[in-house]
Amino acid sequence: MVFLSPGYSYSKAQQNIFDVYILGLKLGRLNYAVELKDNLYSAAGNLRSTGIFSVVSKYKFEASSQGKVENGFFKPKYYSEKSDTGRRKEEKTLLYSRSSIELKTKKTPKPYWQDPNEQLDTLDPMSAIIFILRDQKKANICAQDFAMFDGIRRVKIKFTHGEETSDGQLNCHGIYTRMGGYSAKELKDGRNFPFNVKYEYQNEFYKVISFQIETNRGRAKFVRR
Repeated sequence: MVFLSPGYSYSKAQQNIFDVYILGLKLGRLNYAVELKDNLYSAAGNLRSTGIFSVVSKYKFEASSQGKVENGFFKPKYYSEKSDTGRRKEEKTLLYSRSSIELKTKKTPKPYWQDPNEQLDTLDPMSAIIFILRDQKKANICAQDFAMFDGIRRVKIKFTHGEETSDGQLNCHGIYTRMGGYSAKELKDGRNFPFNVKYEYQNEFYKVISFQIETNRGRAKFVRR
């Protein structure tokens, strides 16, 4: 299972911070860091509520992943996730081998969960964040197409088209599609969610300055600090 990473340009350790807005209100922050050494990558990040919203509704999501970069491709080997929504806590890990993915979780499997061993063509969520938000060259920047698996659910993330903006930025549009692992109620709430990623040209690379997606709770926007 591999993913092309054109123009991969992370330094030894790169820190990234995005402010998170829901319906125009600043409600959270995404922090993540990436390290690349000897064709191995590791990444860790967290998404949590901030400011006055953290007093009303605490939310925390932490994740980390490790893997290889082989001939410009991502190949995850390990993924760990912890989340606390205030109502529900969850922990799980994914261990990758050449022929299988081992899911470790305390949750009781549901009939609609996806079989991990059929997800070897996917990225874990942390690796997917790196893939989407990485600095890169312009070639095929708005034509990315890959799948993501979090141990239970499979989604497809497909960039469909893009355009140059009047201020010289590049805006790529796409669709986030729930493929499997969701309950009937979750699928009734929606299957396809439009998103767009806005890039700015800096130092010979296109850098993500914002990421926006439609959700069941309204439009969520991540803005780089």
